[in-house]
Amino acid sequence: MNQVHGAAFFTIRDSALDARPYSLTGQTVDKASYTQPRYGLTLGGPLKIPKLFHSDKTFFFLNWTGTRSTSPFNAVATVPSALERGGDFSRSVANGPVTIYDPLTGSPFPGNVIPVTRIDPAAQGLLKYFPNANQSGLVQNYQYVTSVPSNSDNLGVRVNQTLTSKDRLAGGFNYQHRSGERAQTFGYLDDSGGSGYSLNLTWTRNIRAGLVNTARASLNRNTNSTTPFFAFGDNVAALLGIAGTSTSPINYGPPNISFTNFGTLTDASPVSRHDQTVSVNDSLLIVHGKHNVTVGGEYKRQQINSISDTNARGTFAFSGIATSAFDANGQPLSGTGFDLADFLLGRPQSSSIRFGNADTYFRAPGYSVFAQDDWRVKSNLSLSLGLRYEFQPPFREKYNRLANLDIAPGFLGVASVLPGGTGAYTGAFPASLIDSDRNNIGPRLGLAWKPYPKKSLQVRAGYGLYYNGSVYNQDAFRLAQQPPFAETGTVTTSLANVLTLANGFAATPSQQIKNTYAVDRGYRVGYAQTWSASVQTDLPHSLIMEVGYLGTKGTRLDIQRLPNRAAPGSVLTAEERRLIGDAVGFTYDSSVGNSIYHAGQVRVTRRFRRGASFNTLYTYSKSIDNASTIGGGGAVVVQDDTNLAAERGLSSFDQRHTLTSSFMITSPVTDKVNGWKGRLLKDWTLSGGFTANSGTPLTANVLGNQSNTAGSGSVGSGRADASGLPIDGGRFFDLAAFTLPPSGRYGDAARNTIPGPSLFAINLSFGRSFSLGERRRIEFRADSTNTTNLVSFTRLGTTVNASDYGLPTAASGMRTVTLQARFRF
Repeated sequence: MNQVHGAAFFTIRDSALDARPYSLTGQTVDKASYTQPRYGLTLGGPLKIPKLFHSDKTFFFLNWTGTRSTSPFNAVATVPSALERGGDFSRSVANGPVTIYDPLTGSPFPGNVIPVTRIDPAAQGLLKYFPNANQSGLVQNYQYVTSVPSNSDNLGVRVNQTLTSKDRLAGGFNYQHRSGERAQTFGYLDDSGGSGYSLNLTWTRNIRAGLVNTARASLNRNTNSTTPFFAFGDNVAALLGIAGTSTSPINYGPPNISFTNFGTLTDASPVSRHDQTVSVNDSLLIVHGKHNVTVGGEYKRQQINSISDTNARGTFAFSGIATSAFDANGQPLSGTGFDLADFLLGRPQSSSIRFGNADTYFRAPGYSVFAQDDWRVKSNLSLSLGLRYEFQPPFREKYNRLANLDIAPGFLGVASVLPGGTGAYTGAFPASLIDSDRNNIGPRLGLAWKPYPKKSLQVRAGYGLYYNGSVYNQDAFRLAQQPPFAETGTVTTSLANVLTLANGFAATPSQQIKNTYAVDRGYRVGYAQTWSASVQTDLPHSLIMEVGYLGTKGTRLDIQRLPNRAAPGSVLTAEERRLIGDAVGFTYDSSVGNSIYHAGQVRVTRRFRRGASFNTLYTYSKSIDNASTIGGGGAVVVQDDTNLAAERGLSSFDQRHTLTSSFMITSPVTDKVNGWKGRLLKDWTLSGGFTANSGTPLTANVLGNQSNTAGSGSVGSGRADASGLPIDGGRFFDLAAFTLPPSGRYGDAARNTIPGPSLFAINLSFGRSFSLGERRRIEFRADSTNTTNLVSFTRLGTTVNASDYGLPTAASGMRTVTLQARFRF
C-alpha cells in the first residue's frame, strides 16, 4: 500500500480494578494504590518529506511505546517482637521452643533472657533498621505493601531502500530509556535506571537467479545503574564500630544480615554498567534443484564495562551457634541456640566481604560459521541438514586484573595465579585464566515426512546441539573480585577465632592464599542436545491431533563445590580442618554437571470454524540432574564435595504435569441481523486460556546451629535427614518426613524431594473493533489474568529447624484487569 498507515493504542491497569493481594498471614492488609498506563504509536509507508525528499523506493516504519506506571510490591517476613528486641526469648520459637545458653559460661540464660548489659552496642544500633511487627504472632508477623515507579520509553525506526533491481538496503535504529525503583522487604527503595540503543544495516544482493547474499552489521550499547537506598548516607559501620568495610560513600549503610528464622536486612549493591557488542555477519543462499543451501558466518566483539562492589558493606550470618549447648564431641544440640540471641550478643556464625577493584573492563571476541541444506528429497519428504561451529573464548580484563587458583591434582595444593602467569602445578595460564574451548561443533538435523500423499498424516523429527557461550560472563566478574586486586574474605567463627560484629570483617585469616573463588582452568562450555519426534493427523470436526516426544540432555553443566574443607564433625581447629592448610575455604566452579529431560506431549487443535477455535496441550515430563543450570535453575553449592553422586535428583524446574489451553470465540451474530441489535451484538470476541500444572520440587534443608559448623562455613547447602515417613501428607507435605541430621554427618535427604504447590489460572480477554471508514478502525478490549482469583503458592518454608517450616512464604498474583483502546488508520 503506497500510503502511510499505522495505529495508536492506550492500555491501563489500575489497582481499583484489581483484586487484593493474598495475605499469607490470614490478616487483612491494605491494597497498594497503583496505576499502569501504556501507550504507543506505529507508522509505516513511503518516505515523503515535503520539498526535501520523495521516492517510491524508500519506505519507513516507526514504532514508539511508553509507560509511566507504578507497580505493586508485597512481601512477608518474620521480624523480632518487642520482647525479643529487648533480649527476652521466653516466648520465642524455632520449630519448637528454644533454650539459649550463655557462651561465656555454657549455662542457660536464666528465664531465657539476655541481660540488657550484655546486648552488643553494634547490635543495638542495627536494630533500628529492622521494622516493627505489624501483624500478630511471632512468625510471619510483618507484611510490607507498597507501589514503586517504573517508567520507560522505546523508539524504533526502520528504513528500507531499493537501490537497484538487484540491491536492497535496510537500516534500523532502536532506543530505550528506563527508570524506576526496586523495593526491599523491609521498605528500603533502591533507584535503578538505564538506557540503550542499537544500530543495524543490512545489504541484500540478488547476484543471479538462485544466488542471494545478505550482509549485516550491528552495534548494541546498553547502560544500567543501581543506587542503593543507603548510599551516600550515614557511614553506619564506622558509627557502630564495625571495622573492615569499604570507606567509599556509595557503599555506606548497615551490613547485610541474614538469619535462619527472621527476614534479611539488605538493599542492592551499587552498579554502573556499560555493555557494547559489535557484530558483522554474512550469509549466502544458494538455490539449486531440490536444495536450498545457506552458508555464512559471524564475528562479534563484546565489551562489559562495570563499576560495582558486590558486597562492600559485608554480610553477617547468624545461626544460633553461639547460644547453643554442645555434646561431648563439641557438636551443637538440637533445640538450643537462637539466631537473634546470637545477634544481640554480637556473635555471628560467619562473615563475608568483598570490595575493591570496582571498575572492570572485560573483553571477548566471538566467531561462528554455519552451513544448512534444506533438501526437498521428494514431494512428501524434506530434510534439513546443518552444521554450526562456535568459538566464544572466556573474557579477559583490559588491565589484567583477574586472579584464579592453580589446582594441584587431588586438591592437595593450590597457588594463586595472575593473567599470563605460570602456575605451580599446571603451567602457563592465558590472559583470561581459563583455557579456551575450541571444540564447539553443533550438528542440526530435521525431517518432515508425509507417508501417504492423499492422507493428512505427517511425521516430523529433529536433533540439535546447542552451546551455552554466555556462561563465561559470571566467572569474569568473580575472578576480578579476588586478591590482590580486591579485599575479600569469608570467615567462620571458632573457639580460637571468635567472630563479633566489631571484628567480623577485620578478622584476617592466617592463610597466605585468601582467594574465595576459583574456576577450573579446563572449564568447558556446557551444551544441550535436544531431539524430538511428532506425528500429526487431521480428525473430524476440524480437529488436528499431534502426539510428540521431546528429549534434552545437558552436558558439562556448572557445578560449584567447596573442596577445601573436612567432613562435618571434625574436632580440629579451623586451619587443621582444611585439606590445603595455606588457603582459606574457597568455592570451586567446574563443568562436570549433567542433566536429562524427557517429555511426552499431546496437542489437540480446532481450526477456526463457526466462530470458534481452541488449542490444548498436555505435557508429561521429568527432568533429573545434579546441576539445574540449564532450564531455569541456578547454581547451588554441593553439600558434600566428596560425594557428587548425592547431588543427583529432580531438577529444580521439573514439572510432571502441565496442561495449557487457549481458545477464541466470536459473536455468532452476522450481517443478516439488521437494525440496532445486529450493530450491537456482532463482531465481539472472547478469548483466553487456562494453565494447570504441578509444582516444581523443593529441597528440605537445615540452617541454624546445625548448618555445617565443622566445615568451612558453607551456610545454606546442608540438607535434612529423611525420616523414612512418606512425604505426601499435611497441608503441603508431611513435616515429619524430614528431621535434623545427627551431629557429625551430612543429611541424607535427596535434592528436590518435596512436591511444590500446583498452579491453576484462567485468563480472559473480551473486546470488539468498530469500523470508522474504509481504512480506519477502533478496537476496545478488556484483559484479565487469574480471572477466578484463585491463590497459587509459589514458595514454601523447607528449612526443618526454622520457624516458618511448612508454611507458604510467597504467592502468585491475584486477579488483574487491563483496559485497552487501539486506533488503526
